[in-house]
Amino acid sequence: MFLVTARVPAAALTGGDALEDRIRRVVTTEDRLEHLHLRLAADGEAQLVLFLGHPDAARTEAAAALLVERALTPSIDPPMIDWEPALPLPLAMEQLGLVPGDRELPSQDPDSP
Repeated sequence: MFLVTARVPAAALTGGDALEDRIRRVVTTEDRLEHLHLRLAADGEAQLVLFLGHPDAARTEAAAALLVERALTPSIDPPMIDWEPALPLPLAMEQLGLVPGDRELPSQDPDSP
């Protein structure tokens, strides 16, 4: 799985939920969208993070660009979006300081008296 991050200009947004809803309406199984996160900035721009299940970064980036292009209003020029390179999920977790051990569930063994 790869993460692709983009800054979306305020002109492309009619509200954060509207962009998220539009993406969810146009997504197909070929996009391999696992999750999306949208965070609005104070200046009206949004940071969009797409979690996609493609096998390599190039396909992930292409799928993300096509998906967002389909979801944007026709008046928005896709080059206005500032894309970052796709990151493999383990690398993104490492950069955030998360390691698999941090995600372990507590033991299910009963406490000893």
